[in-house]
Amino acid sequence: MSLSFGHSTKLISVPQADAQPLTMQALINAIRTEEASERGITEPQIATAAGKDDLGGGVYTGITVNLASTWKLSFAAGAYQATVSGGNLSDALARINNTGSPQVLVQASAAATAVSTSGSTPPTAAAIAAETVNQLNATTIPVDVQKMNTADVIGDGSVADPWRGVGVPV
Repeated sequence: MSLSFGHSTKLISVPQADAQPLTMQALINAIRTEEASERGITEPQIATAAGKDDLGGGVYTGITVNLASTWKLSFAAGAYQATVSGGNLSDALARINNTGSPQVLVQASAAATAVSTSGSTPPTAAAIAAETVNQLNATTIPVDVQKMNTADVIGDGSVADPWRGVGVPV
């Protein structure tokens, strides 16, 4: 990662090679390295980050980077598409120095969590659905319809006495 930091201009210069994609983890790692540098320790903090909290079972919250003050990302000029992904950049559209080139795609994370698969294989959606059905089939779910849309229901559900609202003839 070869981001460069202009403390006077508050611009983080992102070369094309690091912009395809620029992940939030890579960004905050570069920021922390700069803040710990000989020059960086004399300057105010560039960003804060939150997330990656362990929710258990290999599930973690996503990462969010908040650039401080008026810091912005400035992508190297060129005919390419830069991508910002892998979490969320707070106030992303206002945090990109718009030079018109390259086109910058911000892929904000819609999920509140990220799943780690290191050491284990997470269940598929089909496996989760199958286990849900198995658990439902393994128990009795009491159903006793006495009202529908606040109206009393009468009848036993047979052909001779179908369920119906009070006052509805058979």
